[in-house]
Amino acid sequence: MVPILKGAHDVLDNDFADSSSVLSRMRTRETALHASTDSNSNESDESFLEYTNNSDELEELTVTTAGVGEYDREGKLGLEREKANVGDPQTAQLEQPMNITKVLTELQAIQSQGPKKYCILGTRHCSFLHQQVVEMLAYALVLSGNNLYTSGSSGTNAAAIRGALRAFQPQLLTVVLPQSMSKQTPESQELLQDVTNVVTMPQNDAMPLDVASRICNSHLLSQTDHLISFAFHESKTVLEAAQEAQKLDMLVTLLYLD
Repeated sequence: MVPILKGAHDVLDNDFADSSSVLSRMRTRETALHASTDSNSNESDESFLEYTNNSDELEELTVTTAGVGEYDREGKLGLEREKANVGDPQTAQLEQPMNITKVLTELQAIQSQGPKKYCILGTRHCSFLHQQVVEMLAYALVLSGNNLYTSGSSGTNAAAIRGALRAFQPQLLTVVLPQSMSKQTPESQELLQDVTNVVTMPQNDAMPLDVASRICNSHLLSQTDHLISFAFHESKTVLEAAQEAQKLDMLVTLLYLD
């Protein structure tokens, strides 16, 4: 029994010695770690102080060099826009399309001036609605005692003839043809059978129709006081008649269909 106890006691002594050795090594490592941490902290403080000193120097440098190629955030660029000199604005005058209200206004102005001699000229390419407007205008003019002059062709002029015939005052309607009756279309010849006053120009039969029409229009303008035209912007002959009437100091009412 005694040898066994002695052996156990030796083992415990050895274990205790080993534990003491381990604790000693741990204390040594902890001391070294604290020393390293303090050293790093001191180095960080020195770096921070060095950065602070450098920042102050940079700030002083920035302050002293302000205004030399530097941008001042608190200041303005100093750029001002100049006002554009565009002059007085111009208002474009747009031509109003023909409508019933405008025609009735013209008719009211015509009736208030008393009986006159009116000439209606216009394009051959006239829609059914526009022909109705022309017929109504011609009918009202003749019905109110005015003399109506026009030429013999399809479209606007034919509508003027039909409207005037509806007023049953044939003595107030005069139709001037640019050429002889035989040069007219069958439809125009049939319509002209009901017209009392028809003036023909057979001397123009050898001429082109546009040339004869200009001569006819000039004769109509010489017999009347007020021209009422229905035209497109491409209606060359009708527009030329309107310009001629203006040169003669006639009253001109030009209604565009386009």
